[in-house]
Amino acid sequence: MDGHFALGAGMTYQYDGSKGTDLGVATWTSIQDRYEVAAFRFLTAQTRRGDPLAEPNWIFAASRRWRLHWKLIDHSGMDLFFGMGAAYKTKTDDLNGSNWNFAEQLGWRFPKQPSGGRVEFAIRHVSNAGLKKPNRGEDFLTLAYVF
Repeated sequence: MDGHFALGAGMTYQYDGSKGTDLGVATWTSIQDRYEVAAFRFLTAQTRRGDPLAEPNWIFAASRRWRLHWKLIDHSGMDLFFGMGAAYKTKTDDLNGSNWNFAEQLGWRFPKQPSGGRVEFAIRHVSNAGLKKPNRGEDFLTLAYVF
């Protein structure tokens, strides 16, 4: 089966100084890395000035990815990509008022390591696009090793 499994970690960030959380990530990309299925586990509560915003939860996402071609990057062995899709959040909270959300990503896969694997860094966002309040969304960074 064509595809790559990845394991990694990440962290949320909020522009208003809220306390974020660490998270674990597992992904499977298939068909020449055009599709991704991902599971994110948010490990601790997210708070703002001591008030809870989001309890630990899971987000499951399925996305379509597109590779961005740029001559300088193509020659480096690095892959630049963006993706969009759907996400399911197991708990609603003060960040996302709905379980079903949209998922976006922008990332880089670095050149192959001597072991044959690669390192991937991605900036991700999950929100419901204002379809249900609240809709602050969640922004997070992930770093994963792609087998």
